[in-house]
Amino acid sequence: MALPLTFAATGLVGALSGAALAKRLDGQILLAGFAVIMAVVAVTMLLPKVDAGDPETRLTGPMTLKLAPVGLGTGFAAGFFGIGGGFLIAPGLMAATGMTLANAAASSLASVALFGAATSVSYAASGLVDGPVLLALVIGGGFGALAGAPIARKLADRADLARRLFAAMVLATAAYVGFRALT
Repeated sequence: MALPLTFAATGLVGALSGAALAKRLDGQILLAGFAVIMAVVAVTMLLPKVDAGDPETRLTGPMTLKLAPVGLGTGFAAGFFGIGGGFLIAPGLMAATGMTLANAAASSLASVALFGAATSVSYAASGLVDGPVLLALVIGGGFGALAGAPIARKLADRADLARRLFAAMVLATAAYVGFRALT
């Protein structure tokens, strides 16, 4: 439990800072930057990995020194781009700790909830949240999580395939977001 809490605590500071800065920028610039970041994350996930990670990863002092800044940066990006940060959190946890994708995905849930809630409150306080869109996203996300859970269980023993599928989804989303930013 210490891994996600360390990541989430530093990420919360980053999320609030990122949201404050983003509200001062043009939305099209944010979309274009978001598309680029997503594409970079996806491509790095497609690169060959030396190992699948360690499912027994536990927080150590030296790891905390790596994990805290990654949490801060990931939180900043989540707040800046107005996202929960799930596509950034799992790779960030994997890079900082050496854990598996399955463990990183499970550990990221606390951070996603915290970053998303902090960013949402920040944007809502500025009058920038559209209630019906929020409701549609919450309902769609709930159904997506229910539909994805059995797939995640089937892919738990196939880490390389799971990583490639995740990267492909992120890359496809980056292409769509980039297209929307340019039109």
